Amino acid sequence: MTAPYLISLPAKFVVCFALVFLLLPATGCRRTSQSGSNVNTTGPAASDPEEAKRQVQSLIDKGKELYKNDQDEQAAEAFKQAISQDANNAEAHLRLGMSYAALDKKTESDDEYKKAIELFKKRIQADSKDGDAFFYLGESHSFLHQDEEAARAYRQATKLKPEDEEAFYQLGMAETRLAHYPEAASAFKRALELDPNDYRATDALENAKEGSQRIREGKKHAEEMLKKQQENANANGNLNSNSSSKNTNSKARSAPRRPTPKP
Repeated sequence: MTAPYLISLPAKFVVCFALVFLLLPATGCRRTSQSGSNVNTTGPAASDPEEAKRQVQSLIDKGKELYKNDQDEQAAEAFKQAISQDANNAEAHLRLGMSYAALDKKTESDDEYKKAIELFKKRIQADSKDGDAFFYLGESHSFLHQDEEAARAYRQATKLKPEDEEAFYQLGMAETRLAHYPEAASAFKRALELDPNDYRATDALENAKEGSQRIREGKKHAEEMLKKQQENANANGNLNSNSSSKNTNSKARSAPRRPTPKP
């Protein structure tokens, strides 16, 4: 009774093979679709802020390397890409300004430095212990020839990062431009303590010492001149006084005597 309903082993094999063959395309489509979905959602801005930060920093590092190798156009492009992903990245604006300056684009570079100052100040407001932010703020002011502001920022950077040789060196340079030679010399000495092989600081220290010497000599010369002027003034005063006295006496002797009234 059951014989007509029995399927032989070879027949079963053929049926299974057919089913597998039919199912494979559907399974493959689903995998492809899922894979495509993953590619679309792994963009840094879409789902992973930390990855976005890493990508921006990677662009900045790439730009720094290009800038160091005098590939200024390419460096500027890298920094602009970083800014396109993070418009509030202060370092990217600073370094884009440096690239523009190397390309003789002064207006554009100054605009980027000003933007960097604004953003670094915001970073400092959020974290007053951010030594790097103070250092880069000093750089931004320095490139705009705002030496008073640069010196203040560098000085704070050295307080927060007392082992940062570059911060001390740049502080010394800002103080030198302000003709604050004793302060500059002190900063350069500290830089050399941290890195005795920094020949920039060695030369700058000598210049600061020479500046201090010129100031001392200038003060001494000014004091001597003032002393001479006072001595001349006193001498002239005495001369005028004696001359006036002689004139008075001369007039007294030459004046006609009044006749004595007769009794």
